[in-house]
Amino acid sequence: MFGIPFQQPDGLSSNDVPTMRRLVLGLLLTVCCSLGCRTEYREDLDYSYDVRQTWTVDELAFGEIVQFESVFWEADDTISLRKEIVDNTIAAGRDVLEIGTGTGLISILCLQNDAKRVVATDINPAAAACAKYNAAMLAPDDELDVRLVSQQSPGAFAVIRSDEKFDLIISNPPWEDGSINQPLDHAFYDPGFALMDSLLDGLPEHLKPGGKCLLAYGHVPAIKRLQSEAAKRKLTLKILDDRDLDLLSTDFLPGMLVEIKTPLTK
Repeated sequence: MFGIPFQQPDGLSSNDVPTMRRLVLGLLLTVCCSLGCRTEYREDLDYSYDVRQTWTVDELAFGEIVQFESVFWEADDTISLRKEIVDNTIAAGRDVLEIGTGTGLISILCLQNDAKRVVATDINPAAAACAKYNAAMLAPDDELDVRLVSQQSPGAFAVIRSDEKFDLIISNPPWEDGSINQPLDHAFYDPGFALMDSLLDGLPEHLKPGGKCLLAYGHVPAIKRLQSEAAKRKLTLKILDDRDLDLLSTDFLPGMLVEIKTPLTK
């Protein structure tokens, strides 16, 4: 998978680049018409963000992922998660929640692979806009319910109603404890691991009986903390990876897929 950076055409000043990038969004949406995508101007989409690059992703049924500026995506983070969605059809017929959607790729793959309903959340406004845009191109026959999380209430289920339950909850969350200084930092840092804790705390309320949560991590200390915190909450945790966690570097790729389940309701 290769990123294709936006290149400034000859004779175009640097001041014109943001405008040109925004025009690229309209062009991409139009080009997609031969693939069955919507091509009209959409008032529910935000065309004001610059395009950082586009990505060709093998698992997509068609098209490319557009990555807005200030939105993070690393192809190797979610290889195993994408395989589960596409090859093992884990989203088919299911209600799905993705926490921290970024470009929207994972949620879109769920829609392309017959998910019943997908809700995608993110705390970064650029990411929410990016996910909506990509869904308009790549999942035109399905609605992706994108919800923006408030900076003042950043919990994992802050924009999920108390009565909303899902068969599958998925996330490639931030891996490290650290400070947030700009929206993009939310992709890397989870201050005090508050997001991890709120996610684990909310699983019993928001997972349907027999449902599961899949998290993609590539940071050894975070996975070990996840194991410890899940055990405290009597959640069942299983690492879906053959690699030995103790033999890996602190940060590693591809990310490791972790499955978490709640006790079945009797």
